[in-house]
Amino acid sequence: MSSRPDQRKPGKPAPVRHFIYKTGLCEGTHVMTSEGALPVEYLTAGDRIMTSGGPRTLRHVSARPLRDCPIEVRRGALGPGRPAADMLLAPDQPVRLADWRSHKLYGADSPSVPVSRLQDGEHITWGEHPGELLVYDLELESAQVIYAEGMEVMSATPPLSAANTAASIAAE
Repeated sequence: MSSRPDQRKPGKPAPVRHFIYKTGLCEGTHVMTSEGALPVEYLTAGDRIMTSGGPRTLRHVSARPLRDCPIEVRRGALGPGRPAADMLLAPDQPVRLADWRSHKLYGADSPSVPVSRLQDGEHITWGEHPGELLVYDLELESAQVIYAEGMEVMSATPPLSAANTAASIAAE
């Protein structure tokens, strides 16, 4: 299948899930796949997503409207090509830091931090309320570092399976 979005149809509408946290990639964000960079809304279960550990299979895509203002991250705000283009993220979306902020603010080499904590009033700011903007959570077999607009962000954490949930309740 071609990696050009104009030759690939959007995936089926993703089922709506209810999340406590406001994570996700806003529609229009390009995610690196084995076919190249594709808009998040074109991804479907079974696609191969590029992660820091190599390609992984996308298990589930969920979408929901973002009712709050997104965070706008300007091109290059986190270093050269990070991100490669201006982008919008849900406020609690974890991003991987790999610049001076890593040690200065968090005392770690490459921490994952909710993007809203990185606001600087110039390059990372609250975006305008878009009205009805969809955000997408991408679930792999486990939480992974993926590439969105050339920036490292965390994939969604898969929900516990019913068997794991029952086992953890029984253990309590």
